[in-house]
Amino acid sequence: MRNIISYAVGVVLLVVAGFGIYNILNMMIYEKLDAIAILKATGFNGSDVQRIFLLLSIIIGVVGGLGGLVFGFTLQKVIDNIPFNTEALPTVKTYPIDYSLEYYVIAVSFALLTTWVAGWFPARKASQVDPVEIIRGK
Repeated sequence: MRNIISYAVGVVLLVVAGFGIYNILNMMIYEKLDAIAILKATGFNGSDVQRIFLLLSIIIGVVGGLGGLVFGFTLQKVIDNIPFNTEALPTVKTYPIDYSLEYYVIAVSFALLTTWVAGWFPARKASQVDPVEIIRGK
């Protein structure tokens, strides 16, 4: 039951982070509509613009994932050194920490997947911008 709750909390945190990334990219696209229109007017097609914003999303995911790994591992080391004294478990001296590689891989994979999904919707929106409408509106 504890594992289910742990995974549920982790998934919820990553989904909330994904909404944050979506919001950031969506606002960036709104602010950069002029630049996107100029790119498309000078020969970039929609897939090029989409690729730019997806790359930005993946960069955010990689940096965030690596930062999370470093922060998480450091926090694990700190918690691993906290004394845990209980009469029920006399052989356990510190909080039990599992340093399995699979947890790190799952975390980075889910972080990259979340940022890719969060970046895909704004990137698709940016690829569909009509440069004539934007330039005419200014």
